[in-house]
Amino acid sequence: MQSGVAYPESGAFISGMGADFRDVDNDGRPDIWHTAIEGETFPLFRNAGGGQFTDVTMAAGLAHATRDMSGWSGGAFDFDNDGWKDLFVVRGNVQDNLALMSLRKSEEPNTIFRNLGNGKFQIDDAGPDLARAGAHRGAAFGDLDNDGRIDAVVTVLNGPVKYFHNVSSSGNHWLLLRLVGTKSNSMGLGARVAITMDDGSRQWNHPTTSTGYASSSDARVHFGLGRSKIVKDIEISWPSGTRQTLHNVPADRIVTVTEK
Repeated sequence: MQSGVAYPESGAFISGMGADFRDVDNDGRPDIWHTAIEGETFPLFRNAGGGQFTDVTMAAGLAHATRDMSGWSGGAFDFDNDGWKDLFVVRGNVQDNLALMSLRKSEEPNTIFRNLGNGKFQIDDAGPDLARAGAHRGAAFGDLDNDGRIDAVVTVLNGPVKYFHNVSSSGNHWLLLRLVGTKSNSMGLGARVAITMDDGSRQWNHPTTSTGYASSSDARVHFGLGRSKIVKDIEISWPSGTRQTLHNVPADRIVTVTEK
């Protein structure tokens, strides 16, 4: 099943495949990024507040870069732990017999768009394994080996599942939060987490399993911390309305936080 976004003024309709709803510019408001088929680009909508969103696809450098791509599942995660969420897209043409009708092939490589921290993204060289073409569809994200780096598991039509182990060697620090609700649901879904690092910079994220296309991901909340070794404050707004704050949490660890 495909969904889409219609623009009545122009008669345009963008096919939507997978989407993620996260704060990619560290301003405290979750943004929307979703994939589409070739010729449509992968739109990025910046949350302007007050229920308003601005299309920044062109300004972010994503319009030209994604115009010839067909994307399915996607996720916004900080793969290099530099403090800025990157964009991962699982690619493959919707026509699995495309080669019979054109010079194009249905198989495509997966792609990571690195967040440059200035509102722009660029295609990242994430190694030869990620660059191998395939009929990719779904993707689940999470730190599978608990080393602080987000991994991905990708499904392939008529093929084995691919496990992409993140081996980035940036030297950046990280924090992974496992939320346990008591008044709220047991996984803390719907909570909002804000952190302040030792350099004063801030980030926001939230626990969710709903990411991408036909996929379910790790609900733990991941933050890349860059060079910060201490998280000065962790502020959690639970779905129940409870607010909880932790202070001076060391980096490079998994922290379980139980709702009080």
